[in-house]
Amino acid sequence: MKGYLLDTNFLIYLSKNNDDPDKQEILKEMQSILEDPYSKLFTTPLISYEVLRGVEWQDEQKLSELKAILNSFEMLDVENEVSELAANLYRFDMYESQQKSVDRNFDKRRFDTFHFATAKVNHLEILSKDKDMKSLDDLYSRMQRD
Repeated sequence: MKGYLLDTNFLIYLSKNNDDPDKQEILKEMQSILEDPYSKLFTTPLISYEVLRGVEWQDEQKLSELKAILNSFEMLDVENEVSELAANLYRFDMYESQQKSVDRNFDKRRFDTFHFATAKVNHLEILSKDKDMKSLDDLYSRMQRD
């Protein structure tokens, strides 16, 4: 089985208008994944929270549509191993920035760190349009070598 974790931004693109070029690109990518009988798509409660919090209070239709999309994927819990890896990534990132005297906005990536850790722990490929995922992968590789 080939598993994929759907990142928040990937799912948000799905809720855009059909003529949105980003949505078309993501639909094409998802179609090729869904055509593979050995592929499986996952999300987490934290990703669901990020997706649903962006829906305006009065927009019940969009809320229902997004809930239906989210419910179509298997939900992974954020377990202790995930939180430990996320904490270690954060700590290592802090350590590196202190060693290099670089100022970073660590809180900006806190959710991304959990999504990345969830994918790693569950041996999933993360589907994301977020550039921070590449930097988290690089950080993870450096942490493994240290």
